[in-house]
Amino acid sequence: MSSDTRNSAGRSHSTKRSRIASQGLKRALSDRQMQLLSMGGVIGVGLFYGSGQALQLAGPSILIDYAIGGLVVLIMMRALGEMTVEEPLAGSFSRHAERAMGPMAGFLTGGMWWFFWVATVMSELSAIGLLVQYWFPSFPPWIPGFIALVLFTIANLTSVKVFGEVEFWFAVLKIFAIVAFILLGLFLAVTALTGAAAHHAGFSNLWSHRGFFPKGIGGMLQAFSLVVLGYSGVETLAVTAGESQDPHESIPKAVNNVSWRILILYLGSVFVMLVAFPWTALAGHHTSPYVLLFARVGVPAAATVINAIIITSGLSSSNTGLYGGSRMLFSMADKRFLPASVKSLNGKKVPKHAVWITGLGMSVGILMTYLAPNSVYVWISSAASFAALWTWGTIVISEMLFRKHFQGQLRYPMPGWPVVPVIGLVLILGTLVAIAISPLTDISVWAGAVWLVVLVVWWFAYARQHNLDHQAHEV
Repeated sequence: MSSDTRNSAGRSHSTKRSRIASQGLKRALSDRQMQLLSMGGVIGVGLFYGSGQALQLAGPSILIDYAIGGLVVLIMMRALGEMTVEEPLAGSFSRHAERAMGPMAGFLTGGMWWFFWVATVMSELSAIGLLVQYWFPSFPPWIPGFIALVLFTIANLTSVKVFGEVEFWFAVLKIFAIVAFILLGLFLAVTALTGAAAHHAGFSNLWSHRGFFPKGIGGMLQAFSLVVLGYSGVETLAVTAGESQDPHESIPKAVNNVSWRILILYLGSVFVMLVAFPWTALAGHHTSPYVLLFARVGVPAAATVINAIIITSGLSSSNTGLYGGSRMLFSMADKRFLPASVKSLNGKKVPKHAVWITGLGMSVGILMTYLAPNSVYVWISSAASFAALWTWGTIVISEMLFRKHFQGQLRYPMPGWPVVPVIGLVLILGTLVAIAISPLTDISVWAGAVWLVVLVVWWFAYARQHNLDHQAHEV
């Protein structure tokens, strides 16, 4: 048999397995919706709101954090893209982890990623409530988050196409706002027109106020957790493969476009934020540094506009999180890691029980916002870091094992293999160590470890045996 014949047969077999794995889900997401869905998931309150606390920890050196985080994202997404193009499975990286390292690895990865999105959306919803208080200081902060969660649950249950269209326009608004922010900030930096005599714009702001490392290397390391949370969520792109119209063509294009656009938007906006005002003028505030910048440039109602955009970003990220978390539960139930009823579809071919379970998990954040509105964002945000890094590390390891045993010609190979994925894995492990040794962010490691114990107990109490029974039945 020729190599071309073997490659054709291998691709046919892979496509067949993909259809089986994704059976039931409607392929209704277009190329543009997939790209904007992934970008909408990553551009959330973590950038607009969380960057302020990162700035307070590290000063201008957070640019290094964002550069390293961006490099990790580029490597991780190429690894994920390589596997997803060959096998566009519903459940994506949890299924790849299962094939590379066994069922338990797939189960733990799926469970950790679901936990990540639940925790992330809880933090986003709590932040939305606090941001609304910018206009209405006495308004209960839990109410906006509750209303948003109800609306997104309904949208997710209605139709995949409706969900994709809603998220598309959310993401368009955010990207437009960030680009406008970058252009305005550059204008301020070049012309030094700040509208406030006490604060001068200029590139010298990167080093003039106690240096580029005002809090030392330790401060830069402490900020890694918040940067990870800012980038996390971009891997949702691969989860959409089970419902994309043409995954073999759209995934490579989406991975390339999303990766470099996210890197430019993040580094660009943070860089502009730092040169438009001294970091000392932006740190130490509970308000987003983006709101402070617009409020100080003398543009009427600018702070109100950017605050509304940040709220929109949180809504968009929450919308994506509910989608991604529910699809992961669907995939896990398909492998009998969870009861079969979790994969039940409604008339729109949407996994209704998975959506409801994910939504109920996120509703815990509403209760926490009611009980502790001023602390909940930091608590929940830091708790999601461990799960995000676990997912990224698993993706890179899975790709290395996948590539080692793959026979045939890859359609979207990782460049510089195996050196590049090894570099990515080292950076991920280094980030985890930096988070673990920081007094401010070590809660993320403990919270993630506790959830990992819960998953291990469920594996041995339920998932392991039911998965074995399912495999035996398939044979």
